[in-house]
Amino acid sequence: MTTPAVVFDMDGVLVDSEPLWMRARKDLVRAGGGRWHADAETAMMGVSSGVWSAYMRDRLELQHYTAEQIRADVLDRMVGLYRQDVPLLPGARAAVDAAASRWPIAIASGSDRVLLDTVLSTTRLGRCFAATVAGDEVSEGKPHPMIYDEACRRLGADPRQCVAVEDSGAGISSALAAGLKVVAVPRPGFAPKPEILARATVVLPDLTGLDADRVAAVMAHAPPDSAHPTASTR
Repeated sequence: MTTPAVVFDMDGVLVDSEPLWMRARKDLVRAGGGRWHADAETAMMGVSSGVWSAYMRDRLELQHYTAEQIRADVLDRMVGLYRQDVPLLPGARAAVDAAASRWPIAIASGSDRVLLDTVLSTTRLGRCFAATVAGDEVSEGKPHPMIYDEACRRLGADPRQCVAVEDSGAGISSALAAGLKVVAVPRPGFAPKPEILARATVVLPDLTGLDADRVAAVMAHAPPDSAHPTASTR
Protein backbone atom coordinates (compact mmCIF):
# COMPACT_ATOMS: atom_id res chain seq x y z
CA MET A 1 0.00 0.00 0.00
CA THR A 2 1.41 3.37 -1.00
CA THR A 3 1.10 6.64 0.86
CA PRO A 4 0.53 10.17 -0.47
CA ALA A 5 3.64 12.35 -0.66
CA VAL A 6 4.84 15.80 -1.64
CA VAL A 7 7.73 16.41 -4.05
CA PHE A 8 9.41 19.81 -4.19
CA ASP A 9 11.53 21.26 -6.95
CA MET A 10 14.51 23.19 -5.55
CA ASP A 11 15.66 26.00 -7.85
CA GLY A 12 13.07 28.78 -8.02
CA VAL A 13 10.80 27.01 -5.52
CA LEU A 14 12.83 26.65 -2.34
CA VAL A 15 15.91 28.64 -3.33
CA ASP A 16 16.19 31.97 -5.13
CA SER A 17 18.99 30.48 -7.18
CA GLU A 18 18.50 32.16 -10.54
CA PRO A 19 20.57 35.27 -9.70
CA LEU A 20 23.40 32.97 -8.58
CA TRP A 21 23.15 30.80 -11.71
CA MET A 22 23.22 33.91 -13.87
CA ARG A 23 26.23 35.27 -11.99
CA ALA A 24 28.17 32.00 -12.28
CA ARG A 25 27.37 31.57 -15.96
CA LYS A 26 28.03 35.19 -16.89
CA ASP A 27 31.37 35.09 -15.07
CA LEU A 28 32.41 32.06 -17.12
CA VAL A 29 31.19 33.62 -20.38
CA ARG A 30 33.14 36.77 -19.58
CA ALA A 31 36.29 34.85 -18.59
CA GLY A 32 36.03 32.56 -21.60
CA GLY A 33 35.51 35.28 -24.19
CA GLY A 34 31.94 34.24 -25.02
CA ARG A 35 28.90 36.40 -25.63
CA TRP A 36 25.82 36.55 -23.40
CA HIS A 37 22.39 36.67 -25.08
CA ALA A 38 19.27 38.33 -23.69
CA ASP A 39 17.27 35.10 -23.78
CA ALA A 40 20.00 32.94 -22.24
CA GLU A 41 18.66 32.97 -18.68
CA THR A 42 15.20 31.82 -19.71
CA ALA A 43 16.58 29.20 -22.11
CA MET A 44 18.63 27.55 -19.35
CA MET A 45 16.05 27.68 -16.57
CA GLY A 46 14.71 24.38 -15.25
CA VAL A 47 16.72 22.11 -17.55
CA SER A 48 19.44 19.55 -16.82
CA SER A 49 23.14 20.35 -16.63
CA GLY A 50 23.76 18.51 -19.89
CA VAL A 51 21.31 20.78 -21.69
CA TRP A 52 22.48 24.11 -20.28
CA SER A 53 26.19 23.31 -20.63
CA ALA A 54 25.67 22.43 -24.31
CA TYR A 55 23.66 25.62 -24.74
CA MET A 56 26.48 27.68 -23.28
CA ARG A 57 29.02 26.02 -25.55
CA ASP A 58 26.99 26.35 -28.72
CA ARG A 59 24.93 29.52 -28.23
CA LEU A 60 27.10 31.61 -25.93
CA GLU A 61 30.21 31.12 -28.07
CA LEU A 62 32.27 28.95 -25.73
CA GLN A 63 33.18 26.37 -28.37
CA HIS A 64 36.78 26.19 -27.14
CA TYR A 65 35.41 24.49 -23.99
CA THR A 66 33.76 21.10 -23.86
CA ALA A 67 30.28 20.93 -22.40
CA GLU A 68 31.72 18.94 -19.48
CA GLN A 69 34.31 21.64 -18.76
CA ILE A 70 31.56 24.27 -18.79
CA ARG A 71 29.41 22.20 -16.46
CA ALA A 72 32.26 21.60 -14.01
CA ASP A 73 33.29 25.26 -13.96
CA VAL A 74 29.77 26.57 -13.35
CA LEU A 75 29.06 23.97 -10.67
CA ASP A 76 32.26 24.87 -8.85
CA ARG A 77 31.24 28.53 -8.89
CA MET A 78 27.74 27.66 -7.63
CA VAL A 79 29.07 25.52 -4.76
CA GLY A 80 31.23 28.44 -3.68
CA LEU A 81 28.27 30.82 -3.75
CA TYR A 82 26.01 28.43 -1.83
CA ARG A 83 28.64 27.89 0.84
CA GLN A 84 28.57 31.64 1.45
CA ASP A 85 24.77 31.80 1.61
CA VAL A 86 21.70 29.92 0.36
CA PRO A 87 18.92 32.44 -0.38
CA LEU A 88 15.77 30.57 0.64
CA LEU A 89 12.60 31.99 -0.86
CA PRO A 90 9.83 33.39 1.38
CA GLY A 91 7.83 30.62 3.00
CA ALA A 92 10.17 27.84 1.86
CA ARG A 93 11.18 26.53 5.26
CA ALA A 94 7.64 26.73 6.64
CA ALA A 95 6.18 24.97 3.58
CA VAL A 96 8.72 22.14 3.85
CA ASP A 97 8.07 21.75 7.59
CA ALA A 98 4.28 21.77 7.08
CA ALA A 99 4.40 19.13 4.34
CA ALA A 100 6.85 16.95 6.28
CA SER A 101 4.58 17.02 9.33
CA ARG A 102 1.87 15.15 7.40
CA TRP A 103 3.50 13.22 4.55
CA PRO A 104 6.86 11.89 3.37
CA ILE A 105 8.48 14.52 1.16
CA ALA A 106 11.15 14.51 -1.53
CA ILE A 107 13.10 16.83 -3.80
CA ALA A 108 13.21 16.34 -7.57
CA SER A 109 15.78 18.87 -8.73
CA GLY A 110 17.37 19.47 -12.10
CA SER A 111 20.51 20.57 -10.24
CA ASP A 112 23.41 18.14 -9.90
CA ARG A 113 23.86 16.14 -6.68
CA VAL A 114 26.75 18.29 -5.46
CA LEU A 115 24.52 21.39 -5.46
CA LEU A 116 21.53 19.63 -3.97
CA ASP A 117 23.61 18.28 -1.10
CA THR A 118 25.30 21.65 -0.54
CA VAL A 119 21.93 23.40 -0.25
CA LEU A 120 20.48 20.76 2.08
CA SER A 121 23.50 20.76 4.37
CA THR A 122 23.94 24.55 4.43
CA THR A 123 20.24 25.19 5.20
CA ARG A 124 19.87 22.08 7.41
CA LEU A 125 16.74 21.15 5.47
CA GLY A 126 18.11 17.72 4.64
CA ARG A 127 16.56 16.20 7.77
CA CYS A 128 13.08 16.90 6.37
CA PHE A 129 13.34 14.90 3.15
CA ALA A 130 12.77 11.15 2.92
CA ALA A 131 14.24 11.08 -0.60
CA THR A 132 16.07 13.37 -3.00
CA VAL A 133 16.75 13.02 -6.72
CA ALA A 134 19.30 15.16 -8.56
CA GLY A 135 19.40 15.97 -12.25
CA ASP A 136 22.60 14.01 -12.85
CA GLU A 137 20.98 10.84 -11.46
CA VAL A 138 18.46 10.46 -14.29
CA SER A 139 19.13 10.08 -18.00
CA GLU A 140 16.31 12.41 -19.07
CA GLY A 141 15.80 15.84 -17.53
CA LYS A 142 12.62 17.87 -17.18
CA PRO A 143 10.16 18.13 -18.98
CA HIS A 144 10.56 14.34 -19.24
CA PRO A 145 8.73 12.67 -16.31
CA MET A 146 11.68 10.45 -15.30
CA ILE A 147 12.83 12.51 -12.32
CA TYR A 148 9.35 12.55 -10.78
CA ASP A 149 8.91 8.86 -11.49
CA GLU A 150 12.17 8.23 -9.65
CA ALA A 151 11.29 10.49 -6.71
CA CYS A 152 8.00 8.66 -6.20
CA ARG A 153 9.75 5.30 -6.54
CA ARG A 154 12.26 6.25 -3.83
CA LEU A 155 9.40 7.34 -1.58
CA GLY A 156 7.39 4.20 -2.29
CA ALA A 157 4.52 6.46 -3.35
CA ASP A 158 1.95 6.27 -6.15
CA PRO A 159 2.46 9.40 -8.31
CA ARG A 160 -1.33 9.75 -8.66
CA GLN A 161 -1.53 10.33 -4.90
CA CYS A 162 1.30 12.89 -4.85
CA VAL A 163 1.64 16.64 -5.20
CA ALA A 164 4.53 18.41 -6.90
CA VAL A 165 5.55 21.99 -6.13
CA GLU A 166 7.07 23.60 -9.22
CA ASP A 167 7.85 26.97 -10.78
CA SER A 168 8.94 26.32 -14.36
CA GLY A 169 7.13 25.12 -17.45
CA ALA A 170 9.58 22.25 -17.78
CA GLY A 171 8.99 21.21 -14.18
CA ILE A 172 5.21 21.47 -14.36
CA SER A 173 5.17 19.39 -17.55
CA SER A 174 7.48 16.80 -15.96
CA ALA A 175 5.30 16.39 -12.88
CA LEU A 176 2.05 16.24 -14.84
CA ALA A 177 3.47 13.64 -17.22
CA ALA A 178 4.39 11.46 -14.22
CA GLY A 179 0.81 11.73 -12.93
CA LEU A 180 1.27 14.13 -10.01
CA LYS A 181 -0.98 17.06 -9.20
CA VAL A 182 0.85 20.38 -9.25
CA VAL A 183 1.08 23.45 -7.08
CA ALA A 184 2.65 26.09 -9.32
CA VAL A 185 4.63 28.99 -7.83
CA PRO A 186 5.87 30.81 -10.96
CA ARG A 187 8.75 33.24 -10.55
CA PRO A 188 7.95 36.85 -11.48
CA GLY A 189 9.29 37.58 -14.94
CA PHE A 190 9.75 33.90 -15.81
CA ALA A 191 6.21 32.53 -15.74
CA PRO A 192 5.49 29.43 -17.83
CA LYS A 193 3.30 29.67 -20.89
CA PRO A 194 -0.36 30.23 -19.89
CA GLU A 195 -1.51 26.92 -21.38
CA ILE A 196 0.97 25.03 -19.17
CA LEU A 197 0.30 27.07 -16.04
CA ALA A 198 -3.43 26.50 -16.51
CA ARG A 199 -2.91 22.75 -16.02
CA ALA A 200 -1.68 23.17 -12.45
CA THR A 201 -4.24 22.40 -9.76
CA VAL A 202 -3.47 25.66 -7.98
CA VAL A 203 -1.22 28.65 -8.70
CA LEU A 204 0.28 30.59 -5.79
CA PRO A 205 2.33 33.80 -5.83
CA ASP A 206 4.83 32.24 -3.38
CA LEU A 207 5.09 29.52 -0.75
CA THR A 208 3.80 31.57 2.17
CA GLY A 209 0.26 30.24 1.62
CA LEU A 210 1.25 26.59 1.19
CA ASP A 211 0.25 24.97 4.46
CA ALA A 212 -0.74 21.34 5.06
CA ASP A 213 -4.45 22.02 4.54
CA ARG A 214 -3.80 23.58 1.13
CA VAL A 215 -1.67 20.59 0.11
CA ALA A 216 -4.37 18.18 1.30
CA ALA A 217 -6.95 20.01 -0.82
CA VAL A 218 -4.73 19.65 -3.87
CA MET A 219 -4.28 15.93 -3.16
CA ALA A 220 -8.07 15.52 -3.10
CA HIS A 221 -8.44 17.18 -6.50
CA ALA A 222 -9.24 15.11 -9.59
CA PRO A 223 -6.13 13.59 -11.24
CA PRO A 224 -4.52 15.76 -13.95
CA ASP A 225 -4.41 14.97 -17.63
CA SER A 226 -1.04 13.21 -17.95
CA ALA A 227 -0.35 14.14 -21.59
CA HIS A 228 2.24 16.85 -21.66
CA PRO A 229 3.97 18.97 -24.31
CA THR A 230 7.63 18.19 -24.81
CA ALA A 231 8.34 21.23 -26.94
CA SER A 232 9.00 24.70 -25.54
CA THR A 233 7.88 24.77 -21.91
CA ARG A 234 8.48 28.40 -21.11
